[in-house]
Amino acid sequence: MSAALDETAWRWTTRSGSCSGPPARRTLEALLTEAETPGDVADATDVTERAARIVVRALADDGYFERVDGGYEPTNRALGFLTKTDVRSIGSAPHAIDTLSRWFALPETMETGEVPDPPENWTRNFMGAMASVDSQTVRASVTAAEHARPRPDRVLDVGGGPGTFSREFARRGAAVTLLDRPEVLEVVSSLLGNEPVDLVSGDALEELPSGFDLVFCSRITHVFGPEENRRLFGNCYDALEPGGAIVCTDFVRGRSPRASTFAVNMLAQTERGDTYTEEQYSDWLLEAGFEGPAIRAVPGTEMQAIVGHKG
Repeated sequence: MSAALDETAWRWTTRSGSCSGPPARRTLEALLTEAETPGDVADATDVTERAARIVVRALADDGYFERVDGGYEPTNRALGFLTKTDVRSIGSAPHAIDTLSRWFALPETMETGEVPDPPENWTRNFMGAMASVDSQTVRASVTAAEHARPRPDRVLDVGGGPGTFSREFARRGAAVTLLDRPEVLEVVSSLLGNEPVDLVSGDALEELPSGFDLVFCSRITHVFGPEENRRLFGNCYDALEPGGAIVCTDFVRGRSPRASTFAVNMLAQTERGDTYTEEQYSDWLLEAGFEGPAIRAVPGTEMQAIVGHKG
């Protein structure tokens, strides 16, 4: 499970079995608001003093809090738990903790096929995690896309969220359009207001704007089931000019060491998501009309680039 989650959040949430899940969240919230010491945390929540001591110490060891005058105070790393105004300050940990609530409900999900309702601030925390993708991964992913379609003039970033990849394409000279759901753009529009990126509200499974040299999708195919990915690839084909290319980065089963475990994460987090094999991706690309489907490594990451060309 830890490979599918932010490892720091997973470590501190599971170090004490009595503090995993909602009690751990209450421990964190108490320390961020009214409590200064593990004893205060125990008084303000329903956890034991031992559990509070272990979790508070782990949070400090991981850099979220620091010792000050016998108590604990939040560091800059904990800002994402205190304010949600700027998604760039949220980081990946709040979203990782959000996903844990669905991991804890996994036995029921496996029986019913239904995932729990998302926690409060789910979309904003998710955008915070997307905005925290390291610059090496961003550059490697964009470079992999440009290997498939060198020097694209017009790029469509499908499901681009906070624009982490869009900004890199724009920095390299492309005119970039970012498409995402209305609730996502509501969160990130202020962040991208001064960026050279056009924002379009829409559903990638319904219709995409057209006229692009490159359609780029970062880690979205695992959210969808097979039929949805067929629709996605068909819409991407229609969005491209002749000679254009699609590049999707994701964990390809049989190629990425994270793919199998991440599929379990998708079981916990989505109703139809999964990870897929090279053969499945190739079949979907060919069905959509693409030529020369290929799976290529994204150097320095555990992802692969799924590539197809429009003749």
